[in-house]
Amino acid sequence: MLPAPLSYYAVQYQAQPALLRGRVLRPLSATDFTEVGELLLAWGQHYDCPFWLLDGRVDTQPQPLDVYEWLREEFLPRVHQGLGRIPCVAFLAQPEMWVALNTLSYAPPAPVILSAAYRANWFTNEEDALAWLAQFRPAIGGC
Repeated sequence: MLPAPLSYYAVQYQAQPALLRGRVLRPLSATDFTEVGELLLAWGQHYDCPFWLLDGRVDTQPQPLDVYEWLREEFLPRVHQGLGRIPCVAFLAQPEMWVALNTLSYAPPAPVILSAAYRANWFTNEEDALAWLAQFRPAIGGC
């Protein structure tokens, strides 16, 4: 059973090719960010889908650094456990977001994270993000 929708985040499942799409509807607080994570995990498990395209371009202010650490060190490995396979997550953001993160001495690892638990990369346009996700489909399998 899927959790109740959030007023500040939209989630959709696309069957062909299998893809979970998430979209920020207004800037998120740190609490909102973690609630969105739990919503995405529930949807990913419901549809058994490891391919996620997460559009945060509406939100141009970075979260506190501990939120990104939570994402990398706790949440994405938990998604791997919950799905039983490696999630591939493409994050969309405005270029200004990366500039802001750099000024805080935090920038996304370049150019991509290929850990034992997940694949993640950052983009400013959907076409590049979808092409990046597509390269993992043969190895990970569809949903």
